[in-house]
Parts: sequence; C-alpha cells; structure tokens
Amino acid sequence: MKINQSSYLYHFGRILLQFKKILSRKKDSSEMTFFSTVAKIDKCKMHIHDFKRPLSFWPFFFLSFLLFIFLSGCGGVPETYYYTLAFDSAAQLNDGHTPLPFALGVEKFQSEVIYDDDRIIYRDSPFEVKYYFYRRWIAPPRHLISDKVVSYLSDAGLFERVTTYPSMVNVKYVLNGRLLAFEEWDEQNNWYGKVAFKVSLHEPLTQRVIWSDKFEHMQPVAKKIPAAVVEALSLSLKKCLEDLTQSLAKELSAQKTIQ
Repeated sequence: MKINQSSYLYHFGRILLQFKKILSRKKDSSEMTFFSTVAKIDKCKMHIHDFKRPLSFWPFFFLSFLLFIFLSGCGGVPETYYYTLAFDSAAQLNDGHTPLPFALGVEKFQSEVIYDDDRIIYRDSPFEVKYYFYRRWIAPPRHLISDKVVSYLSDAGLFERVTTYPSMVNVKYVLNGRLLAFEEWDEQNNWYGKVAFKVSLHEPLTQRVIWSDKFEHMQPVAKKIPAAVVEALSLSLKKCLEDLTQSLAKELSAQKTIQ
C-alpha cells in the first residue's frame, strides 16, 4: 500500500510542535527529564506505525529536529561580547616641548588577512589561527589601531597637528603602517597579549621614504579570561606607541639638525 505522505508529514509536524512548546517553557524545560520528553515523542510516533508499511522513523525525525532547532533559534545561542582598546593618553614628550611646526598625516593601517576580522584571535603556533567566536572587537583591529595611533601621537605633542590621511589639512609627512600581530599568544602555561606592526614615514609629494621601523611587545595576561586578554593587548599597543613616539622624535630631531 502506498504511504500517504501528507499524513506522514502531519505527524512530524506534531512532533516538532511538541518540541517547540517544550523549548519555549524555559522554567519548565529545565526541570523536565529526558525520558519524559522521549515519552511525548513516542506518543506521536505511535500514529506513524499505524501505516500498513513500516517506516524508518528516527533518521527522518533526527534531521527534522536539527532543522527545527536551527530555524527556531531556540538552542540557547550564547551572548556575543564586544571589546575595544583602552589605555591612558600619551604624556607630553618633555616639559616645555615645542611641537614641530607642521602636520602629520596617518593613513589607515593595512594588515594581514586574519587581522581584518572582528573576532578575537588566540594562537599557540604560527601555523594555526583560532578564534573566540562570541568575543569580538567593535571593529577590525587595523581600524582600532589606526585611530589609536592618531590620538596617541596627537596627545604626545610632537607635532603641531596629527590627522587621518587623506585629509584637507596640508601635511608635511605621512605615516603608514602594517599590522603584523594582534592576538592572544599562548606559550605553555602562560598567555600574552601580542602586538606587532611596522611603519614608515614618507613625504606625500615625492613619496620619498625618510624613515621606517618595526615595533613589537608581548604583555603577560593577568588572568586567563577574554577581558584580561583585551587588557593585555591594550597595554602591549600602548608600549608600542610609546616606542613609536620616541623613535619618531629622535628621527625628526636628526632630520631638523641636518637641514
């Protein structure tokens, strides 16, 4: 005898509806045992066995249930947390320091492909990349770092003005950079916040590069939780920016002496 397909689907619909009711009752579902849930499903299953020809029930039910969980969103998806970088502003280079009488432009940093993603990265090998799926930056790291470079150099008072580039402001030099590392780095039992980038300074009209350098720092993570990783990365970036500011000041002072 040919099986009535609509009746078959009808009873599966009843099974899925029963699961929806169970999952929607948050307080009750936590107290409901696995066996009571199976008993309710088996009650619906009995109607299917009334057919003349026996059916392979469980494979179809399993796939239907997975599809239902996926579409209904009742599977208890974890909350996503978003993070940003935070640290103290730069201190002035020296008391009574006179800013250099020109503006500096800072281009948006470039990065490796893996750092153009908003998920927080953790690694214990240069060959494998892992992600905290529900722990994310508010923007890809290269954008966060670009903004921090502008604000930090501006607060340091080395230049008359620091601005993003391209800009309507007439700038004498342009700083561009490439992010090389921005992640939690795990070594044996220790975690670190690792930051590394390289930068170069050039004249926008001639494109002549007058200076370049690389900066890197690894800050120990105080506690093995994502929030502490973010704090360590913030401190690592601050140390790199301190070194960048000092190196720039030294280079531009030498340039001024030559001129």
